[in-house]
Amino acid sequence: MTTDKFENWYRKHPVKPHRDYKATIVPRIQALNTREGFKIEKYGEATYTTDNPSTGKIDKVTHDLYQILIGDFDPAKPTYIVIGGTHGYEKSGPQSALGFAEEEAAEHAVNNNIIIYPCLCPGPYEKELRYTEGRIDPNRDAFAKDAKSQELRAFTAAFKELHQRMFGNNPGKKFTAAIDLHETPKMDIDISRESAELGVETFSLDEFPKGFFLLVSEDDQDYGRHVVNHIKQEGHTIIETPEICGDKNDHGVVLMNGREDKPYVNNYVLTYTQHCTITEWSGMDITDDMPDDIRNAPQRAAIRGMLSYPAK
Repeated sequence: MTTDKFENWYRKHPVKPHRDYKATIVPRIQALNTREGFKIEKYGEATYTTDNPSTGKIDKVTHDLYQILIGDFDPAKPTYIVIGGTHGYEKSGPQSALGFAEEEAAEHAVNNNIIIYPCLCPGPYEKELRYTEGRIDPNRDAFAKDAKSQELRAFTAAFKELHQRMFGNNPGKKFTAAIDLHETPKMDIDISRESAELGVETFSLDEFPKGFFLLVSEDDQDYGRHVVNHIKQEGHTIIETPEICGDKNDHGVVLMNGREDKPYVNNYVLTYTQHCTITEWSGMDITDDMPDDIRNAPQRAAIRGMLSYPAK
């Protein structure tokens, strides 16, 4: 941190009751463990701090991190991955991942294996923050070794272990496809201003268009177009402007030019997966006041688009 304003930045933010991880997310995850073909695994934990104004002390809470395995995990079947909550404040990620697990995954798991990471960063989720403790951006921290954040250290190790569990040490075998669910909500404007004060990455946003787009690597353009077309067929708006935040936009598919070698979750996942894309559900009306079903609908369509992409 470069200013006194951001000293102890994370712990000064309170937990928001309607986002409380243990009260609103964990029971839904654990309930899935009773379903046939579902297996809930704890792959790590993360400990967070919050100032308690009533006691003058610092409260600590430890959250368990979960992966949901759905299907029989026959290595001959396609394996699809859904990731939510990389940026905690982007609520539709965890909500869509969990909603899909609860309502649709069993049907798709007849012919596929499905892995769901419902909430990568539970502390930032329940405080409605982009960054985790230390003001670390988790989506810039997916290092294979020495990630700065506790959440990404746990995730990268768990993801590698799952691949080894299914395929041994065969680097030629890969999961089929993955999707990392993100938003560009109204809050991004405030985050960008705060980042400018710190002299770190900003998003140059004053207002942004409403609709959906995907970020993909150059090799994954066909995958991106397939998912975007599926979202469009379900009736959701795709952002068609020639550029989005300075990047060339090909009818909702934006290339990660210059970002392929950076420690994004997308790039780490591609080490073990044939295809991966980052969703961006954008709009000035995306706030916590938006009903969850409206906020989640385009993301659920994107998940279905991924699952309809044929395995090689």
